Amino acid sequence: MKILLVVLSACAAAAGSLRAESVETILARMDQSALNFKGMAANVKMTTFTAVISDKTVENGTLKMQRQRGKGTRAVIDFSGQSDSRVIAFLGSIVRIYYPKLKLYQDYDVGKNSDVLNQFLLLGFGSSGKELMESYEISSGGTEKIAGQETTKLILTPKTAKVKEKLSKVEVWIPSGDSYPAQQQFYEPSGNFRIVLYSGIKLNPAIKGNLEFRLPPGTKKQGS
Repeated sequence: MKILLVVLSACAAAAGSLRAESVETILARMDQSALNFKGMAANVKMTTFTAVISDKTVENGTLKMQRQRGKGTRAVIDFSGQSDSRVIAFLGSIVRIYYPKLKLYQDYDVGKNSDVLNQFLLLGFGSSGKELMESYEISSGGTEKIAGQETTKLILTPKTAKVKEKLSKVEVWIPSGDSYPAQQQFYEPSGNFRIVLYSGIKLNPAIKGNLEFRLPPGTKKQGS
């Protein structure tokens, strides 16, 4: 009987330590953190699943992000250490993709979709809880351990048709007592999804002026 009580007590203690934080508590922390957020840098592991060919790829790289005045966002994701090496730069309304091995780059003008792009980039980093509630229906998905951290999973469903065209839902894992995600998963209506795992996060790193990505000398625009 004593052994049974010890086991039950241990299970109860474990369950208590894994109790999910409330959505309201997490969003309130995000409100406070967003006031001082200027940017971040981190290591990223990105897993991409393409439904039509049932293919999954894993890439490791780095991310730098800067939030500008007026809610604009600039970011550089560097996967140059991969076999399919590339650097993706989000520079206002322009998305630039650079292929180091080919010394070529492509520019895409996202134009009116830049506000949707900013939502994706800031999701969990720099967005206040109030901003998230304006754009998404938010519910709790319980607790999970991500990369050794106890987290609460938030499930975000877009409210607007414009965002729903690109994104059916997002799952965000927030470590206990923190305001920023350890992991995100983006689901597309097509069945594709992307998982981004963060490590070594540094908040508000020193960045002079606007975050830029400078093309190396000799780089040519694809097709020119």
